[in-house]
Amino acid sequence: MRLRKDFIIKPNINAPYDEESERHADWLELLFDLIFVAAISQLALNLTADYSPIIFLEYIPVFFAVWWSWVGHTFYLSRFGADDMFNRFLTMMQMIVVAMMTVNVKDALGSTGFGFALSYAFLRFILVAEYLRIWRHVPEARSLSKRYILGFGAAAMIWVVSAFTPPPLRFALWGLGLLVDVITPITSGKIQVSLPPHPTHIPERFGLFTIILIGETIISVVFTVINAGLSILTEFTGFMGLLIAFSIWWGYFEESGGAEAHVQEAGHQVAKYQLWLYSHFPLLLGIVSTAVGIKHIIYLGTGFMPSGEVWLLTCSLGLALLSLTLVFISSYSMETCKDWALQIFRLPYYVIIVLVVLTGFLGSTLPGYMILGILTLLCAIKMVLSFREPPAVCKMYK
Repeated sequence: MRLRKDFIIKPNINAPYDEESERHADWLELLFDLIFVAAISQLALNLTADYSPIIFLEYIPVFFAVWWSWVGHTFYLSRFGADDMFNRFLTMMQMIVVAMMTVNVKDALGSTGFGFALSYAFLRFILVAEYLRIWRHVPEARSLSKRYILGFGAAAMIWVVSAFTPPPLRFALWGLGLLVDVITPITSGKIQVSLPPHPTHIPERFGLFTIILIGETIISVVFTVINAGLSILTEFTGFMGLLIAFSIWWGYFEESGGAEAHVQEAGHQVAKYQLWLYSHFPLLLGIVSTAVGIKHIIYLGTGFMPSGEVWLLTCSLGLALLSLTLVFISSYSMETCKDWALQIFRLPYYVIIVLVVLTGFLGSTLPGYMILGILTLLCAIKMVLSFREPPAVCKMYK
């Protein structure tokens, strides 16, 4: 029996970008994204059960670990991924581990912390194995792969140790492991410039992941309206929730250009690229938390939200809108960002973000659906503002 010629292909650096070579996500990458969204959906269910600032803050490291696992393999595929059977096998193996992680996410801070820690460690070890192949077969990428092998490998070992360590020391080790994980690529800026990810492939992957989460928000709102019972109030509240989801979509793809091509260059352009990358985490965190808050308001009907829930909702939406602003800024050169014309142009957006957060003060005087109405109005105004023509300096230096 002969094996297919594409069963195992030696890894190589993916072709550099030019105007005639665009790269798009393949079907396996889309499936990979959906598995991770399942884990995030479970985290959203945890927050739904107890929508409070304390639970929100407690689960931020868990949310980041899930998202960071997705980021690691996504960048690997962009730089070195080959559509061979071996690469598909490794990707599917990671999806199985992510499924295990999803099962253990439900009580990651409690009884299932052991399984969650080992799942995350296993994902990082698979990523280390992938970079070991790069170190062996791609000599020009050995500096980057060596740094990643050591950094990600050390982080994975810390997570293994944490699995056998009782709380609260376990959580301290999680924090240390995540710190090592994040510092590894941040301190590799100069090396990464020589091996940049594809400038259209990566934004498309991040855009797809973002739009899937926004889609999950829309689905959750629709099903919440159904479960809460059809009435004029629940349907109108659900309609406002959908408008907020649409405004976030509009802010990311139209206003901020989040899915536009991003070229990683030397010098301060590396910092700009990293700003674009890391701004997605608070954006996704804000989207998930805002969606849960909207669901709570639908179930409340004419009732008042507890003060902590109101503030969590307004701050979550404010966090998402602020992240969209950071994504917008990362699309422009440093010269443009320093220009007063751009700052004056963006000033109304900053005012809206502040007003969204300050709406939390009205929680004790207005019922939940009115709070949501104010937030919806502010998001609608933000969308209308995006119809304006940007100043000429934006076109000159973008």
